[in-house]
Amino acid sequence: MTLAEQLNAFLLSLLTGLMSGFAYDLYRVLREMLRLKKAGTFIGDLLFWLFLLVVVFGLLLVGNDGEVRFYVFLGLALGAGIHLIFFSSAARRFIYRSTYLFLRTIQIIAAGAVAFFRILIFPFRVIFFLVVWPAALGGRALCLAGRRVGRVGKGVFGPYVHRFSGGLHSLWLRLSNRWRPRR
Repeated sequence: MTLAEQLNAFLLSLLTGLMSGFAYDLYRVLREMLRLKKAGTFIGDLLFWLFLLVVVFGLLLVGNDGEVRFYVFLGLALGAGIHLIFFSSAARRFIYRSTYLFLRTIQIIAAGAVAFFRILIFPFRVIFFLVVWPAALGGRALCLAGRRVGRVGKGVFGPYVHRFSGGLHSLWLRLSNRWRPRR
């Protein structure tokens, strides 16, 4: 390798170290937001380092044909160290704010969708109320009237009227239960 190729490989490894530091900050913020316990932290750490290993290996494979030399380790460590010393707190604040903004945007979109759905179904609810409410009141009136007619008529007309009014009452209950909204 020429000196220019080695310098390019070193700069690539330095950039890879900086990106690794940012990825670590992203993982730290995610771990804090999810409040992982010991087992979750262990699994998350394992997955993070395996992911980072694959990404770093892929970048080194592209950058310097997968040759691992001392300057590659030096560039990775130096890049990660620079990020963690100088940029870590700003990166974490950026990640927190971006995540908050993203989640808040999702909440606003969901609230808008719910409001739109409520506005969309409002006319149907009004029509339902205008149709069902009078029918329910009429059914209650018929029910009460049927009972009273049955009681009064029982002595005058005998059991036939009572049976008829009871039949109307049971018919009305069956019909009105179909229209009654489920709770």
